[in-house]
Amino acid sequence: MGPCARSWFFSPWSERCSADCGEGRRSRSVVCLTNYISSLPLDGCGDEVPDESSLCDIGPCHHKFEWYTGQWGQCSAECGNGTQTRSVVCMLHSDGHLDVASPSNCSHLPRPTSTQPCFLKRCGATWYVTEWSACSRSCDGGYRVREVRCLADDKTISIGCDPTLVPKEREECNMQACIPEIDENCRDMYYNCNVVVQARLCVYSYYRRACCVSCTRVSRRESQLRRR
Repeated sequence: MGPCARSWFFSPWSERCSADCGEGRRSRSVVCLTNYISSLPLDGCGDEVPDESSLCDIGPCHHKFEWYTGQWGQCSAECGNGTQTRSVVCMLHSDGHLDVASPSNCSHLPRPTSTQPCFLKRCGATWYVTEWSACSRSCDGGYRVREVRCLADDKTISIGCDPTLVPKEREECNMQACIPEIDENCRDMYYNCNVVVQARLCVYSYYRRACCVSCTRVSRRESQLRRR
């Protein structure tokens, strides 16, 4: 019967413009189909596809507020679950110009989301830590501890973590010297209390009272050395 004739078929243009004001676009569907009536003088489906969208303009915008969004930023996590954000700004559209407006001016419109979850890849086994404990001393050097565990993606115990990257479980803290309490009754009663210290006489209660400042100072120094 000879080759089948084919022609472009298209639906009516949409009645609605993509923009409520100003320049927008309207659309239709276009498809190439076989003709059932071969006697029609049609050109067939050529390389040029009829336009599926066209410009439309309902009229200039006058003080119209709209939400505008920026591009999504990078994921906050290199692996596993993370979050990405974007800017959401209320804009005043007036006579072809855009100006930033207060978000309250767009409060009557649905606000686009500014955050969304993201996932780039699985992390594999990773070291997890707790918060540090309180320091064992408030001054003169103490230590604090925390727990460290290797967990898989499903948060179960794993042995797949790199042992060279294991976080510290203990560290020194509050290394500053303690400020001695002021005791108005503690003072050196003799000018040669340094001799008392050198002779190691501070072990006797009499000299501890007579050379209170000097004996207290050496006592703290020896206490710090013993802790180290």
